[in-house]
Amino acid sequence: MKNIFLSVLLIISVIIQAFSQDISNFNGKTVGKINVQTSRISPEIVRKKFLMNEGDVFFEENYNDAKRALHDMRVFKSIDFNITDNEDGSVAIDINAKDGFYVFPLIFGVGGSKSTFAAALIEANLFKAGETVMLFGAFNSDGFTSMAGFGIKDNFFSLAFSDMKYTEYVYANGSFSSSGLFTAEPDNDKFGKPVNQYDVRNNTLGVSWSRSFHERAGISLGFSTADVSYKGSMPPDDEGMHNKIIIGIRNFKNMRPGGRSAGFGALFGIGLSDMADRLADLQKERLGYFTELTYQNGGDYIGSDFAISKAGLKLTGNIEFKTRNVLYVDFAAAKNFEAPFHEKIKSKDVLSGKGIYSREFRGDEAVGTGISFVWHPVRNKTGVLSVMPFIENAVLWNGDLRHNHGGAGASVSYQFWRVPFPLGINYTQNLNDGSSNVSLLFGGGF
Repeated sequence: MKNIFLSVLLIISVIIQAFSQDISNFNGKTVGKINVQTSRISPEIVRKKFLMNEGDVFFEENYNDAKRALHDMRVFKSIDFNITDNEDGSVAIDINAKDGFYVFPLIFGVGGSKSTFAAALIEANLFKAGETVMLFGAFNSDGFTSMAGFGIKDNFFSLAFSDMKYTEYVYANGSFSSSGLFTAEPDNDKFGKPVNQYDVRNNTLGVSWSRSFHERAGISLGFSTADVSYKGSMPPDDEGMHNKIIIGIRNFKNMRPGGRSAGFGALFGIGLSDMADRLADLQKERLGYFTELTYQNGGDYIGSDFAISKAGLKLTGNIEFKTRNVLYVDFAAAKNFEAPFHEKIKSKDVLSGKGIYSREFRGDEAVGTGISFVWHPVRNKTGVLSVMPFIENAVLWNGDLRHNHGGAGASVSYQFWRVPFPLGINYTQNLNDGSSNVSLLFGGGF
């Protein structure tokens, strides 16, 4: 009995030491063996996704980045990490990851002036390779769009098709009605009737490939073909094929593209392996950034009826405070070197994306800025409540004409950890024409 008692005390002592371990003591040492144990997925996949290799010099910041890279795969129920000293002065890293899989169908509708219905089928890690597959489709009175995506390791492939038929309104102040499946019908009675309108039909097919490198950078390459036609009085004169090649490069830190939501696997307890980390306060403020540069080009060499040449730049910086509240600052710029009307820059191309508008401006040059703050008044094991006030503004130049498009408002949303996405409401006040928009929110992530 005495031996059993002493053994229990020894085990408790080891556990206490493990939890009180200061990993900064390992800084500067060489990483020795990295041992990986998994339930289904190949340990080699986990080892390659972990951003530290045997022979690297250990630094606490790099180690935390490597852990987040595994959590962000969103296929694990839990991941246990342990670091120990080797006799030769190097450090050993043990990773015990319990992964799972899911296949999840989803059907939902969004009401309002334009009722939109959508369906999706999402699969993750079914084939034990950490892969993701998504099929998505949505439609309303303006048309439909569909998309298929496949991601494996650091690569993502997508194929998208849409057939949209909608009425485009032109207003006296130079603005246009917003188009898309998840936009509101403009209130032409209260905020001015259009001076012109015409019907637009746009058939679009796009394919793309993107790859990320070490969770810090990425590239993308895509091709889009669009057949644009009009009906009505005084339509634009760019009816025909709009084909273009799209190239993008990006660099980021602590702002992983696509967010860090647990996704649909949360329903099955998958993807929540870092819940304890996300609930805990940070030891110090954390800075993050995201930069992306895109270039689009089209011409008769790819079957386009129009020459297209335009570039865009997006910059976002954030400060995540110890309490996990986040301040965001956004900047964007875009320029058409040569492009027909349908390819002109839109307000939404340079706005931060926080506001929702029923009208927008177009131009050949544009810049946009925005500031937002995400406050979490409730953050516990059940879920997180987020309140996000924002203000944003865009300036667009169309020849000698200059247009301002600004907005301010707030979003309030709540996400249960076991629900795939937050649900909430967004209020946007257009600071130019006085119009406002109230919309339900689906998606995003903490």
